[in-house]
Amino acid sequence: MPVRPEVLLVETVLITGGTGHLGRDVVAELKPRYRVRVLARSPGPDPDVEWVKGDLATGAGVPEAVAGARIVVHAATLSPAARRGYLLPADFWRSPPQVDVDGTRRLLDETRRAGVAHVAHISIVGVGRSSIPYMRVKRTAEELVRGSGVPWSVLRATQFHWLADRMLGKAARLPLPAVPGSLVAQPVDSRDFAAYVADRVREGPGGDCAEFGGPEVLELRDLAGQWQRARGRALRVLNVPVPARVRQAARDMTAPHGRLGRTTWSQWLNTHGPE
Repeated sequence: MPVRPEVLLVETVLITGGTGHLGRDVVAELKPRYRVRVLARSPGPDPDVEWVKGDLATGAGVPEAVAGARIVVHAATLSPAARRGYLLPADFWRSPPQVDVDGTRRLLDETRRAGVAHVAHISIVGVGRSSIPYMRVKRTAEELVRGSGVPWSVLRATQFHWLADRMLGKAARLPLPAVPGSLVAQPVDSRDFAAYVADRVREGPGGDCAEFGGPEVLELRDLAGQWQRARGRALRVLNVPVPARVRQAARDMTAPHGRLGRTTWSQWLNTHGPE
């Protein structure tokens, strides 16, 4: 059977990190318009996605994943603290670079060879100002993208709702859970950000794009209070003085003047189960 001409015109978008929270939302946003390919260590169940088995940390499968792709959405990352839902002392000393730095470098090398037209790189609001090792690793990845020679966009988001939910859930299990109530956060729905990513993919390379955050900047005492009411669990909030530099570091991770999502923290909690 001959292939319809319009099918031949559909561009292939490669998504790294396509099995994560954000990655799944980006896949859903892009499938109606593009041929979506995902690089993953374990192929997922979606039959409408082309799955390529591989690993950015080792380079396995990367050339095959990039071959023929017109656009790459680089959403893969490795944050041990996000995976476990809490910080350990080691997180303030080191963050593994295998995916965010080494893997990004491998991916960009292949995109140059393949003539990819646009790399949309997912990052975090505040990476340019933070001294936390994971944020420094993310900043290095941004620098690699900017210097790659491949047309690019850097898309920064504030903390996702699911991560705030996971961290508060872990904190509530501690014998003496505590949250510094005066710090601020601007949690965002990954679906709202995925729609923004899809818009930027359609518009083409945009360099450093407007930062994206949730519709509210909340003090952690308010964030935790809404969480307690939605989850029906106790969480002790300590209203203790916090050093000015810590307050500023938290504020640096918000984007009140950027592009804003629509889903509030309370709305998200009432439509999602615990992480």
